[in-house]
Amino acid sequence: MKLVLIALLVGFHIQAADNPLSLSKQKLGEIPAGFRIIRVGPGKPGTAKVIRAAVPNATTGALEEQRVLEVTGGDSNSSHYTLLLLEKPEQKDFVCSTRFKITNGTGVRAAGLVFRMQPNHKDYYLLAIKPLSKEAFWTVFKNNLPVKGFRYDDEQFTPPNDGWQSIKLTCENNNLEWTLNHRRDFVTYDPKKVPDYRVGTVGYWVRSDSQVQFAAPRINTLQEERKLQLINLLLKITRDNTRVLSLQLAARPTEGTAPVVVASIDPKEIGKPAHEVITKVLETRENFYGHNDKGVATITVPVKDRNGDTVAVTRMRLSSKKENTERKDLAYGNVIAKQLQAGILDLHFLFK
Repeated sequence: MKLVLIALLVGFHIQAADNPLSLSKQKLGEIPAGFRIIRVGPGKPGTAKVIRAAVPNATTGALEEQRVLEVTGGDSNSSHYTLLLLEKPEQKDFVCSTRFKITNGTGVRAAGLVFRMQPNHKDYYLLAIKPLSKEAFWTVFKNNLPVKGFRYDDEQFTPPNDGWQSIKLTCENNNLEWTLNHRRDFVTYDPKKVPDYRVGTVGYWVRSDSQVQFAAPRINTLQEERKLQLINLLLKITRDNTRVLSLQLAARPTEGTAPVVVASIDPKEIGKPAHEVITKVLETRENFYGHNDKGVATITVPVKDRNGDTVAVTRMRLSSKKENTERKDLAYGNVIAKQLQAGILDLHFLFK
């Protein structure tokens, strides 16, 4: 049963990965459709194509063949930059992530992400890494010139053992937060002092003639990303608690409306109207217990926020032996509810 549930969740991730940066439908050996390649500085624009490559799994380290985007800069001059830009859609607040490895080049070896690129293709933000010198940069460009930013170097830089740099970037209004190789940084810029780009396109940045492979590119809205995090939390709880057969979380989109399933280890349930028992639990704030003759207990319990207010309800099916009492099953279910409470800071963002 657990393997089936995990397979269902993997299917959900495959659907969620169907975003503008996904390589799954792009043609091998060609520049990805929907992208535009430009250059800044001397020389000609570089090249870009989708290829297959062996990439180490981020968790296990085992090599896996997958599609990657290979971008090669067009000139070894240190003032040359090749940019591969996603033409549509424009992004406002989002989460973008990728892993990359520089595989060749005679000039300055560096790569990263450009984001909130303006229509003139000259004003944008850059998050970049120079692996050899162990440096990373956040830079604001105006008319293709750096006007603001900061760097951190080898004392703060953590290089990956497998050579694959990892970037996860979150943009919300004038708050920018990122993780580079598991090191978190952020900046809240003053719109009055820094060129304020709130909406724009994203893309890849390569310096000089660096040849770079970008793997697992992904972009989500903040709402999509937070829902994925919530689903991953449910999956972890399912893995850690062997009795759990199904697990979902439901809440009201707005006060007075009917509750819906906001997260589940079964992706087919997400967004569907919640079970009528969930409405009763939201109203009474009391636990609900059910048991059938097949040894399955159904537990429905409130999930509270840090102020003790009921903000959601979790409903689960548990394997239940004959010797298990209602009290024991409810105690088990309440432990899971507390794990959810510890992992959820705010449910309201799910409906924004």
